[in-house]
Amino acid sequence: MLPPSDRRLQTLAAVLQAPETFPATAWLCAPPALIPWQPESPAAVLLTAVPGQRVPCPPGLVRTLFMDEVQLLISRLLLQVPGATAALRVQVLHRYKYHDEFPALTSQPDELALHLAGAVRAGSLPAHQALAHFRRYFSHFTLEAARHILTQAMLRM
Repeated sequence: MLPPSDRRLQTLAAVLQAPETFPATAWLCAPPALIPWQPESPAAVLLTAVPGQRVPCPPGLVRTLFMDEVQLLISRLLLQVPGATAALRVQVLHRYKYHDEFPALTSQPDELALHLAGAVRAGSLPAHQALAHFRRYFSHFTLEAARHILTQAMLRM
């Protein structure tokens, strides 16, 4: 049995920050679809000792996805937007679960720039890496144009 400190509710942001630390067969529990998800929303990860073991969800939460899906989703997101913010992680998870879509965040330069600027502002991605990542997807832009697009995204935040 887990110690009491490991059995407490967490937030979606905390779970999605390091989903690989949980077993792939565990369940992510999150608020039901009627409640808007935020990074501060409560979450839990249910571990089962034996296949088929019944473990009730914490009150107010529902079983959402197996952690192997969450791990794959977040790894794909981080390939598109390294250092993705907690809000973006939660938004992508919600869109995947309830709208059956994984957004193409690298298809529009302004959208990718906005997400990269958010990661830079959050401190999870250095500015020079954001610029290099942006240019990887939009290599047809000159260096000056890419800097301008990222700067404009930072100013819009």
